[in-house]
Amino acid sequence: MNNALPLDSLLTYFDLSKNAIGSSQWWSNLAKCEAPFIKIQHNGTCRVLFIWQDPEGDKHSSTTRSVILNVNGLTNHNTWQPNYLNRYNDSDLWFACLDINDKWRSSYSFIPIQANQLPQLVKQGDESRNAQRCWWLEMVKQQVLDSLNRAPSVASGWGLNSSLHLPNAPRELGWQAWDQGKLTNLFIAENINLTWFAEQLDNQRQCTIFSTAAGKAPLVILLDGEKWGANTGTLSVLQYLTNINKIAPAHYLLIPSIDGQTRWQELSCSLLFWQAITEQLLPKVADKLLQSDQSISEVIVAGQSLGGLSAVYAGIHFPTYFTKVISLSGSFWWPEIERMQDPDAYKSEHPDWNKIVPKNSLADRVSNGDMSVAGLHIYQTVGNAETQLSVYNDLHYEIFKQHGAKITYQKVDGGHDWLSWRSSLINGLVSLLPSQV
Repeated sequence: MNNALPLDSLLTYFDLSKNAIGSSQWWSNLAKCEAPFIKIQHNGTCRVLFIWQDPEGDKHSSTTRSVILNVNGLTNHNTWQPNYLNRYNDSDLWFACLDINDKWRSSYSFIPIQANQLPQLVKQGDESRNAQRCWWLEMVKQQVLDSLNRAPSVASGWGLNSSLHLPNAPRELGWQAWDQGKLTNLFIAENINLTWFAEQLDNQRQCTIFSTAAGKAPLVILLDGEKWGANTGTLSVLQYLTNINKIAPAHYLLIPSIDGQTRWQELSCSLLFWQAITEQLLPKVADKLLQSDQSISEVIVAGQSLGGLSAVYAGIHFPTYFTKVISLSGSFWWPEIERMQDPDAYKSEHPDWNKIVPKNSLADRVSNGDMSVAGLHIYQTVGNAETQLSVYNDLHYEIFKQHGAKITYQKVDGGHDWLSWRSSLINGLVSLLPSQV
């Protein structure tokens, strides 16, 4: 956080007006600029200025007593003192400035909090990690978009966020065209809806089939399918990149997660879940495609977080079905949940934690010869800001590679973030499903 400079100096630095700061005319002029406000430094970083207007007004009329700046991957969620905005005098203007890697891409939001939600009142002697976590999960429900940011919002696990793309962030295939509104009128194939009742799982959900292929083609399973629907732009981007021969024509199966608890049960290496998919869902999908003279040549699984773990699990346990997988920020700490629930405590008890492969994890079982990754194609990414996950992804990558997996592994300048995952999903498909034209 770089809040040493007063707002007047920051406005001058960012070439913004200092005339009547906080007046209606000043806000009107600011809205014509492109937020957040970015200046390239000479040391591989950018200085980024965030400004938020309190809709309730100034200090005397607003119930907001503090505002958290929630930048995915940069804001520490495990502290009572995350990044905060500063109120300018007693006005309705809040601001903060960060120096960030110029290759960075992530989502962000503002979280206004009221007097009774201030950490010093909430703690009341209980400064435990569990109390802090409960406080944070309540606060993040109140996040709001940056109203000055004109770029399309992106979905996160906690709602809609604004997007931050720094100048040297890698070019996003297809997504730039979507963000610029160039794909809104693109013709895309009609979705096929499929109701799947899984007898083994004793649950039911609505899956979606989307095809960019006319006949026989690979099937790509997208876990957490509700996050990749038409409203997110994903289907338009897939269609566009297929049209311009960046990705081979394919069928896509979007399998939604029913709720958090069910997601945890199904995506944390559940044999029952993947048996239900291979024995029940895939035959239904094949029948649906056959009605349009379409068929499946191979099956690829893609997922993020727990889904990234589950995708690799599927490739290992069902190699005759799944030949290629895309794992984005895979939860490879599994099954030792204490590694993520209280990482500081785990590190203090295990000084060499970053060298210890989680017991009974996929990497552990591959290393012990209990299962094989030989010949499995894996496209794996993790964010540089995902401190613990990077370590566990590193450990799994090394073991998978040593034991015969055909693996591509990339670190991205971002966090545990849909904005990172949307780029990496496309890059994974380009790698595993390159156009033959």
